[in-house]
Amino acid sequence: MKKYNFKTNVVIVLCLICTGMVFLSSCEKALETKIYSQLTPQNFYQSESDANSALITLYVPFTTNWGNPDPGSGVWYPSLYNSNSRTYLLRSLLSTDEVNGEGDRDLLNFTWGASTWTGDKEPTYYKISYVARATEIIDAINKSDNVNEAIKKSYTAQAKTLRAWLMYILYDLYGPVNVKTDPATLTDTSATPRPSAAEYCEFIEKDLKEAIPDLKDKYNADAANWGRVSKGVANMVLLKLYMHNKQWAKAEEVAKNLAAMNYSLLTGASGYANVFKQKANNEIIYAVPANDASPNYWIQSSLPGDFKTGGGITREPGWASIFMPWAFYDKYEAGDLRKSTIIENYTKTDGAIANRSSGLRGAVPLKFTGISGNGPGYGIDVVVFRYAEVLLSLAEAINEQRGPEEAYVYVNEVRTRAGVAPFSGMTQSQFQAALLDERGRELYAEGSRRQDLIRNGSFISNAIERGKTNAKPYMVLYPIPNAVIVQGKGVIEQNLGY
Repeated sequence: MKKYNFKTNVVIVLCLICTGMVFLSSCEKALETKIYSQLTPQNFYQSESDANSALITLYVPFTTNWGNPDPGSGVWYPSLYNSNSRTYLLRSLLSTDEVNGEGDRDLLNFTWGASTWTGDKEPTYYKISYVARATEIIDAINKSDNVNEAIKKSYTAQAKTLRAWLMYILYDLYGPVNVKTDPATLTDTSATPRPSAAEYCEFIEKDLKEAIPDLKDKYNADAANWGRVSKGVANMVLLKLYMHNKQWAKAEEVAKNLAAMNYSLLTGASGYANVFKQKANNEIIYAVPANDASPNYWIQSSLPGDFKTGGGITREPGWASIFMPWAFYDKYEAGDLRKSTIIENYTKTDGAIANRSSGLRGAVPLKFTGISGNGPGYGIDVVVFRYAEVLLSLAEAINEQRGPEEAYVYVNEVRTRAGVAPFSGMTQSQFQAALLDERGRELYAEGSRRQDLIRNGSFISNAIERGKTNAKPYMVLYPIPNAVIVQGKGVIEQNLGY
């Protein structure tokens, strides 16, 4: 199979989208999922290059790009892993105890409702259109007579993985939504009911299982294609789905499959910090490749507005939109090596020292160390999936089924790397609570905290303990945008409670 530089292709597609030179024309209605594509087997999918160009458009939501108009709806939105309060990454963090910020007070205070976020304030739901786009591209690639079977299988597998991954993200935030997965329905703009959770999850599972045999194991040693989805990524999304649904036996099986794929933790005193410095290292299962059109903005968002020097870096102040509350920082044990990626004090622009005793509101969750330059964007990949999460998920799945004895070896591999004492001598419930905290310490700023708290049954109680008295049990899901419900005319049901 001929290789195309993945990073270059994504930059080109992002630039085309940002300047309005897109393949798909816009529509206005919130429910409009009709595909107005000019890409057909007859006039576009004439070569591997054509198929690759179409496939690359499906990767666009999974970047850190600051924003671009959706080719279908025209709504301007930031990409899923941008450091903006409207994104999947930040909505998975800012509603928890892990990080805090000033970007969206409704999100922080649990005061959101069905009409709180409109237009570009609620962009994640509208990425549902990319599911339809993936359906169209899968169908068109497989109908093309000018693309060989090996390429069809490879590109179809990538498109199915991306479709399933996006469907999982929507499911995580909203529950099952009325996606278009049948190419025969793509031109039908009428509202359709939301499927059951079982039907929706079965489709995600089917997509991933069909894709896995035709995906490359990993791209860590393939710089030109780093950023494409692999067997590791498909298995990771499958693991996330099973963990979300508490299908512990299935989660254990998939985690063990991933453990057999020769991923490994980076070790040594700087091992944890190096995970986020060393591109495509063997602990990373997937990271968003940083490029000119899609840089890493997390550092800029987490550095305070009066920052001068600290944590081994000196640069101009940041945006101060994200910080780690001291109560969460205090979950780390003395000597935990992971704290080297968190700044607890720094020198301000006026020369004074900012720390907890001087009134600093929280620690700086830098995560990405060893940086130079003033930003705002950095050429450091944003890590999404990595092997440490596999180990912690495997430990959790085992504990939920049989107790902690078999699980210690997996969580203790992570704790040993962090330089803290191994877990031992716990009951099942004690291990469950300890593991929740361990996942928080290990995976901070990676977007898993909301999922973890919900799965643990403590998302709402944790919020109330933090003084978020508006938090209600139904808020484990976000509301379907009210515009969608209105235009659905009773066909699309709102999530309970809204």
